[in-house]
Amino acid sequence: MEAGERTHSGIPLPFADPAVAGGVVPSRAIRIHALRSEGSTPSEIRDDTLRLLRGMQMVDSSETAVACTRRRLFLTLARLGLVDLDGEGDEAMIGRSEAECILEGSVRCADALRGDWPWDEAPRLLVSRPPWLRIKDRFRGHPEGSEMRKRLSKSLRGAVESDGSPRFEALRGNVNLYRLFLERSMSLVGDSGRLRMIVPDALLREKSSVALRKLMVDGNQWISSWSFPEPQRVFPGASQGVLVIGLTISGRTEMMTSFGPLEAQDLSARVGLDNKAPFLEMERGPWSVWTDMTWAVPRMPRDRYDRNAVLKAIGDLADQPRLGEEGNWLNPTDQPIRVRVGEIDQTNWSGDISDWRPESEGTPFIRGAHFHLEGGEVSIKHPAYDTNLEDGCIERSQALWSGRIEPAGVSRVACQAIVNTQKGRRLRWAVVPPDCVLGNSVNFLQLPEAVLDNLAEEHGSVDEGLLFVAAQLNSEGLDLWSRAWAANNNVNNYEIESLPLPSPYTEGALNYALRQ
Repeated sequence: MEAGERTHSGIPLPFADPAVAGGVVPSRAIRIHALRSEGSTPSEIRDDTLRLLRGMQMVDSSETAVACTRRRLFLTLARLGLVDLDGEGDEAMIGRSEAECILEGSVRCADALRGDWPWDEAPRLLVSRPPWLRIKDRFRGHPEGSEMRKRLSKSLRGAVESDGSPRFEALRGNVNLYRLFLERSMSLVGDSGRLRMIVPDALLREKSSVALRKLMVDGNQWISSWSFPEPQRVFPGASQGVLVIGLTISGRTEMMTSFGPLEAQDLSARVGLDNKAPFLEMERGPWSVWTDMTWAVPRMPRDRYDRNAVLKAIGDLADQPRLGEEGNWLNPTDQPIRVRVGEIDQTNWSGDISDWRPESEGTPFIRGAHFHLEGGEVSIKHPAYDTNLEDGCIERSQALWSGRIEPAGVSRVACQAIVNTQKGRRLRWAVVPPDCVLGNSVNFLQLPEAVLDNLAEEHGSVDEGLLFVAAQLNSEGLDLWSRAWAANNNVNNYEIESLPLPSPYTEGALNYALRQ
């Protein structure tokens, strides 16, 4: 404390937030400081509060946000009785002018992503909730938004450190700003300093965050992650799952503790998380095998028995060949199996899609709603193939195609691409007939001719062979795997190509549920 590395109340200094916005984080820190200071003398509290305020490093690129933060912090100090609003202060309270002067230096307007950090001393603690905004949405609606986005993207990609090295090693594609703030923060905090950041829980599994996760694991100690998949009661207004990550800067991650799925009842004002909160210890060795060193973190159910089932599925399938790899049991050729999106864009060609009526003439249009699950079996439920469907049912809606694109003319193995998380199964594979077209809410497998020939020879016909493949892909084990590693509700091409594909001719491919 005497060296200025922390306050008497226990807050490490310097304490930073590179995207302070309205000042919620430092305001809360002041409240925690005041609560922990109970029992100290008024003079000690005043001196420690000055130490905290002078040790703050709060930054935002918006002048308005900086002004709001300074005002919020001043009002917080006033409400806690730490500032003398009418005088120059005394041994118990900080004078108004002194507090405002300190806040002028502790809360600054700067661009933390592209510019230099305004202080010489590296933070020992950084806590932030950066903007969850994609670069392409940064200037949406602005008359010159397109040009402004291009300039921002170019300057971020060209940002370098003092030694000439790129500032953002994990900058990939259309990046969300929170990823840039996380990477920048890892370079700002000093060795052995701590970083806590609130980000979308998609960071744990999305492909576009692989490079960032590698930085977190290989160049730092990723200590913990708190995942709130349904955050409404904890983070009101959040439209997606929330993740709180904890890192210690420098070193290498040997084990990370993943807490989740968490609920409001798991939070504890005294210790952070209740000791009964569900958690999973990710040890480096098994973790690297499970994820092929992409360091994704599985989405776990809350129930203990369900968690065990998911862990068993992951352990059984992690070292199996992938669907998109050449040389697996289904595809012994050197031509990969491709995953394609349905040929009909349902938005751009909506005028050629209509409801199916008894007198309708046209091509059956199959979308995600036509994949029907009953009794563990997946089938296509469409009025062209089931005349008993009632009028007005959802399967008759948007089921007729009258556009110029012709049916594929061959049967295909297809998968529903957009999944309702409330439904029990994530993967829904079925064989679609040759006389239909597929919407872009459906993915399908493009199989090499040699694979189709082998299936026909082994099963008597191509259609029977495709039904066999669909049955393998609908296994309980693969569905558990898919649910564990899903980044969101979209079953995308990358996820399908990465599915493990155990041989159906070995014990390891037996239906997972039968081995429980």
